Amino acid sequence: MDPLDASSSPATEASQRQIVISSLPQGVGIFDEHLQLREWNQGFSDLLQLPPENLQAGTYFVDLLRPLAGHDNLDPGDAETHIRSLTDGARQFLPQCFEHICPDGRSLRIHCEPLRIDGAPAGLVVSGTDISEYKAQAESLRRQQELLHKVVNSLPTGIALFDKDLQLVLHNREALRLLDLPEELTATSPVSLESIFRFDALRGEYGPGDPEALVDKLIARARKPIARRHERTLPNGRTLDIRGIPLAGGGFVSICTDITEQRSSAERDQLAQKVFMHTPAGVIFTDDAHRVLSVNPATGQITGYEPCELIGHTVFGLINLVQPETPESLQEHIAQRGSWSGELEVTRKSGENIPVGIRATRVDDRQSSAPSNYIWILADITERRQAEARMRHIAQHDALTGLPNRLALLMRLAQLLPDARRHQWSMAVMFIDLDRFKIINDTLGHQVGDEMLREVACRLSAVIRETDYVARLGGDEFVVILPAIAMPADAAIIANKIIASLSLPIQAEGHELHTSPSIGISIFPDDGTDGDSILKNADTAMYHAKAAGRNNFQFFAAEMNRIASERLDIERKLRHAIARNELTLYFQPQFTAGSSEPTGVEALLRWQHPTDGMIAPDRFIPVAEETGIIVEIGEWVLLNACRQMMHWIGAGLRPLRMAVNVSARQLRRRDFRETVAGVLAESGLPPELLELEITESAVMENPQEAIVILQSLGRMGVTLAIDDFGTGYSSLAYLKLFPIDRLKIDRSFVADIEYDLNDRAIAFGTIALAHSLGLKVIAEGVETDDQHDLLRGNGCDEVQGYLFSKPLNSAAAFAFLHARYPAR
Repeated sequence: MDPLDASSSPATEASQRQIVISSLPQGVGIFDEHLQLREWNQGFSDLLQLPPENLQAGTYFVDLLRPLAGHDNLDPGDAETHIRSLTDGARQFLPQCFEHICPDGRSLRIHCEPLRIDGAPAGLVVSGTDISEYKAQAESLRRQQELLHKVVNSLPTGIALFDKDLQLVLHNREALRLLDLPEELTATSPVSLESIFRFDALRGEYGPGDPEALVDKLIARARKPIARRHERTLPNGRTLDIRGIPLAGGGFVSICTDITEQRSSAERDQLAQKVFMHTPAGVIFTDDAHRVLSVNPATGQITGYEPCELIGHTVFGLINLVQPETPESLQEHIAQRGSWSGELEVTRKSGENIPVGIRATRVDDRQSSAPSNYIWILADITERRQAEARMRHIAQHDALTGLPNRLALLMRLAQLLPDARRHQWSMAVMFIDLDRFKIINDTLGHQVGDEMLREVACRLSAVIRETDYVARLGGDEFVVILPAIAMPADAAIIANKIIASLSLPIQAEGHELHTSPSIGISIFPDDGTDGDSILKNADTAMYHAKAAGRNNFQFFAAEMNRIASERLDIERKLRHAIARNELTLYFQPQFTAGSSEPTGVEALLRWQHPTDGMIAPDRFIPVAEETGIIVEIGEWVLLNACRQMMHWIGAGLRPLRMAVNVSARQLRRRDFRETVAGVLAESGLPPELLELEITESAVMENPQEAIVILQSLGRMGVTLAIDDFGTGYSSLAYLKLFPIDRLKIDRSFVADIEYDLNDRAIAFGTIALAHSLGLKVIAEGVETDDQHDLLRGNGCDEVQGYLFSKPLNSAAAFAFLHARYPAR
């Protein structure tokens, strides 16, 4: 029978309820429909531990709650709210559950359940259970789980746990970081492995291909319960070691470890090993006493020793130190400064000594910072030394002749001069220039010229003594040093030998060549106390030798230096003369010998310097010739002379011939014909009014080429004259081939024609020769009537000189000519 059956008698029912309540393991109290306490067991009293006055029959539910709420660590306002909420629920006979903390710290779970009779509420059953042990276990479990999460999240590896359905159960932040997954991907549960695979496939983690097909393949592999391990390199460059460990109940744990640094370190180690094994430099690893611990293969190739023959021995058994260096001093240097480098010799196993570049570096112990090892690096520099020697030879020797060059010459002088000063020796320096070399080089070509220079170098080397020194400065200039001579006559002897040696013909490319030297000699210490001054003075003496007729030698004298300085000063100023409008033209009229009627004018160059005044042509024209400035000046004279004649014709002068002197350098230029044509075109002067006066020596430098040039000029309509005829050497065989119109008798033959029968014979012979060749003759320098009469009486065609007119400036020349030869 149900102990709570309402059909029993009240006494019986009470007794039965008490028996049932007492037998329950929980504390139980029964409240009637008025929420007054009617029945309770000892467990209820023990559980709640309320004072007797609060646990009596008829105690209202709310009065029972108030002392309980006072022990729940609630604020008064919160306690009343709590009591009111529970009381309202009880009045409505609603099921309720709450926890209560006893004064002794026990935790109780209180359940309120309605008592119904025939479906109607008839009371309230309140039961309590001590859940302190359960709460302690739950708290312990919570702490363990919290600790586990902290441990998992603090692990340097990524952890991810997937269940049998491949749903993400657990993961740490490191897993997201290493796999480069966003937190949003795992923010909502459940997270499937498939969604992670799909995320990676869509961003290209698994390479090209259909993302869905890649995901299906990966999922199928993940469902197989086998352990897996592989390396994966992400697009960001990070390399991961990923392990999959299957679980017994299904699912698996994935462990990700960042091995980027280990992989890089391994690669660096492998690279270092490759470098160590394959570098061409020898690498020796030693202990702190420089005993060999290991060597690379290149060390064996450099030294000739096998590794086993070197290990255990000190490095100093290989290298040859240079005094005062010792093994002890070198060890101390490396130990104190950390490194040493230099070039020494190493003795190979064969006994051969080879040069090596060495660098030794100290390696310190990481813990103590004391020297623990040393690394010696050896590089065979034999080829470099040989290359340096070749480069020094190239830098100090002439490529064409193999003789020492200017640099080597200066270095040799720097070596010899201190010895000469210390021992009070005399020393000679000979500056040699080849005569006519430029003509040969320009006409026959550089190949012939080079062959000639090589032969000259050989002859010079053969003539000098073993103690002497010969060098080529460049072009056709050579220098010979004669150290420790007894007297200047010793230098003269060598100079004569050189002249004799170079006087012999030279065969080059099928041509028989002839040259001669002009030699300048300076003596140390009389002519200079340093290398520069000795060379300079020898150069000055060489120019003096050229002026003295070439093919000779001249010793330096102070007067030469003065002349050379003056020459350099003139050259410097002359280079700016055209730009500064310092040059001007004067004109000397030419006349028929019979009627004194003007036939032309000769343009004469004058130089008016702003500070030096008028500089005579015989001072600056030779300098212009030697330096080549004459080419520019000659073109200026030619153009301005032609322009002047056209200006005079425009001003009312009858057309006259304009004679312009042409230098040998101008004539040698290949574009000379084009220059003349350009001047005529620019000035507008008819070609037949221009006469080019060319010296006899100029056309005889290279007669064959002169014929070609003169013929081309003649075809233009320009008239040609041989100037200073008789002062040089000319072959009549060539003379008759030159397309010239006029011979000009030099003033040196005219000056004494009245008294010197030889000069008279030359002048009259020149006239006869010219007429026999169909040429006209003009005599310059006519200053007296007797000279004029003699020349006219012997058929001279034209005359020029102070007897008729001195050279005049352009205005005076026009006035003079216009008065005698006006336009018709």
